[in-house]
Amino acid sequence: MNEPNTASRLTLTEEQNKLLESALRIKIMHALADEPLTSKQVAEKLQKTPGNIHYHIVKLFEGGLLEIVRTEAAGGIIQKFYRSKGTFFHSGQLSGFQFRQEDRIEHFITRLTLSPAELSDFQQELTQLIISWESRFTHGDEYGVEFVIGRLPRSDYEPEAGGNSE
Repeated sequence: MNEPNTASRLTLTEEQNKLLESALRIKIMHALADEPLTSKQVAEKLQKTPGNIHYHIVKLFEGGLLEIVRTEAAGGIIQKFYRSKGTFFHSGQLSGFQFRQEDRIEHFITRLTLSPAELSDFQQELTQLIISWESRFTHGDEYGVEFVIGRLPRSDYEPEAGGNSE
């Protein structure tokens, strides 16, 4: 499994963000993270049809999220080996997921006090958790997951100096 490296985080364009609005495409990105594979090899790894995977790989490649690292001729066919450019993305915007009304949606909110080192550890742990689930071969319905971490203005969490705290 890929270790997230914030230095190699890809900032997505709006078009790339749309390309990754699919759990299958995210699984493809993870499948191609560790070693270059052909679309047929990815299909076998993900237990999907080669045509389906090839379609998604072409879209991801055209969107600049995959690269071709080599080609090989095999029986008159040119095989392309793809690698993902990363599995850790930053979109710069909230997703705007449209969740189904009949399903319960979990919404968590909290506040933490963290030093810069603790914030880094928290982000690393959260990223590892997400990556571990993104790269698993799972079945079932697709769920949107979105986390926002931001520093609050001091007035939100600390009384002004000299003020009364009741």
